[in-house]
Amino acid sequence: MDNLTHGLLGLAVGALRRPDVRPDSPERSSSTDRAVLLASVLAAELPDLDTLLARGDAVTVALHAHRGLSHSLVFAPVVALIATLMAWAVFRQGTRPLPVFLSSLTSVLFAHLLPDLWTGWGTRVLLPFSDARLSLDWTVVVDPWVTLPLVAGTVVAWRRRTVWRRALLVGLACATAYVGARVASWGVLTRRVDGTYPGAQAVRVFPAPLSFNTWRYVARLPGEVLAAGDVTLLGAPREARRVEAPLDVLPVELREVPTVREALAWARFPVVTVTPVEGGREVRVADLRYHLNGEPTLTFVVRVDTAGTVTDARLERGGSASELLRRWRGGDAEPKPEAP
Repeated sequence: MDNLTHGLLGLAVGALRRPDVRPDSPERSSSTDRAVLLASVLAAELPDLDTLLARGDAVTVALHAHRGLSHSLVFAPVVALIATLMAWAVFRQGTRPLPVFLSSLTSVLFAHLLPDLWTGWGTRVLLPFSDARLSLDWTVVVDPWVTLPLVAGTVVAWRRRTVWRRALLVGLACATAYVGARVASWGVLTRRVDGTYPGAQAVRVFPAPLSFNTWRYVARLPGEVLAAGDVTLLGAPREARRVEAPLDVLPVELREVPTVREALAWARFPVVTVTPVEGGREVRVADLRYHLNGEPTLTFVVRVDTAGTVTDARLERGGSASELLRRWRGGDAEPKPEAP
């Protein structure tokens, strides 16, 4: 999820602990109460600092450096401890460290790791034991319907201090109910698409941007064929395109290039092309789980010279935000040639 949502979720998680001082009391909140809220927000944000420490080309940073060890379950207590120490440095006198640490740990797990896990991009929570990128595919990375209830609860909490805790918890409950509805929709639509392609080797349904009703899907069919389309809550799956997607178009020497290997490990339904360019070859790894009308919208492009060295690596998103929105609404209906 985006950092705003992480922070607001952390604040709401901090409000789960019953404060030492009642919200409607004329007394000022205790130092432990304030430290819990601060540490919970910090714990929800700290894992993403790995982007500031990342080194390498654009593909390596996006897929390997970010959402690394700081996003793993085994590192969660370390993140919680750092957040606790930072909050204790601000509110020292009278602050009890145990409630602050427990709230911080809860925030790392449920305000950062879990929201990253439920997005389509996924995260590697099992590091260092497994490098697998896990994803539940319930929401997109930036989903306003998760964020807006949290924003509303925070605004009410700020303006009406006597009901601050109730406001934050109501916002959290609304966001949680929305995600629960997404989970139920994902299950129903997955079964519907699976029934449409009984011979499919794999079927997956993915969230679409700015839409609760419409979802994307990809089915892997026999013969290295991918079928991509969309499905709505009240309608049948509508196939937009079939693509032949053999992986043997990628020579072994290119597949062993670390940057290319990272892109292949990330892509669950890869469409790979190799094109000769001056001084080497260009490898394009698209993933059909990010598609509009069957056309990939997210592609990793890696240029490799004749010595096997990466000379350029970048991420292409299929156009500007306005262009993608126009395509999603059906403004770009003209089919494009299939990848070889």
